[in-house]
Amino acid sequence: MIQVMLVENGKSTDVTALVESAEWSGSSQKAVRKLTVSLLHAKEGDTAPALVPNGAGIMLHDGETELFRGVVFGAEYKPGKLSLTAYDQLIYLTNNKDSYVFKSMKASAILNKLCGDFSIPAGTIEDTLHVISYLVCDEETLFDMVKKALDITYRQKGIRYSLFSQAGKVQLVPFKKNSRQWVIETGLNLIDYSYSESIESTVTKVKLQGGEEKQTIIATAENKALQKQFGVLQHYEKVKEKTNRAQLQEAADLMLAEKGKAKKTLRLDEVLGISEVVAGTAVVVNVPELGIKQTYAVEEDSHHFNGRYHKMSLTLTELT
Repeated sequence: MIQVMLVENGKSTDVTALVESAEWSGSSQKAVRKLTVSLLHAKEGDTAPALVPNGAGIMLHDGETELFRGVVFGAEYKPGKLSLTAYDQLIYLTNNKDSYVFKSMKASAILNKLCGDFSIPAGTIEDTLHVISYLVCDEETLFDMVKKALDITYRQKGIRYSLFSQAGKVQLVPFKKNSRQWVIETGLNLIDYSYSESIESTVTKVKLQGGEEKQTIIATAENKALQKQFGVLQHYEKVKEKTNRAQLQEAADLMLAEKGKAKKTLRLDEVLGISEVVAGTAVVVNVPELGIKQTYAVEEDSHHFNGRYHKMSLTLTELT
């Protein structure tokens, strides 16, 4: 059973009795998680205050587990009804823009600096290991800066990281540490699904350019078999950070391995809800009629709570 608490001026008010439904969702591409709660609009003297100001805190629990802690960014009032929209702490990464030049810093250090500069509470920020020699971010959101640094790290180290908010603080941990091996299976907890394959984002050749204008370095990687099947589909990119030929080639090979295949997307339209399954985690899916039994990354999730009923929908992609 879920519980919803409003927090104003350090005072918590339990409004669970007024909750009609709650929608809790997120995407690995946007990081920030959203909570929409539909409430019966309490009158003066009832369980909840009649007006909920923007900036108020809100928390969502499932039993003893805290699912969401965030800030109200919108309130819509209708006769007898109130709808609240809230976001977690990552909203302050996505809704702040600036320009920075980072020199000899890891992605983890960049995230720590941005959190400090913008008074965003930081929790566990694990060392991302790779030192980025030079990174220019011009009029970009803080989230885009961090994402750019994490993309560079992935190209060099092959390690993906999960960026999320927990207990009101920004967290950064390796994807594998944030993974849960839950099983979703037709006939067990999977009610409806759809499956698709696409080569719209497939790459059969990668060309990276590094170095400086007077002395450029080119690294290429290509999949001849896929080119015969799909044609030449080249990704070209100028790598701004300092890198030697071997590092550039390694980055090109890694990118081809990641993008050199058809994108297979599995959409689970209705699943019995599991609170721990959110964007940035992984699940095992068993759909015998499609011949599917493997682990997928959760790209997007949406959890719907209505009374004691909890269902979710998920967009999954193959792990790379």
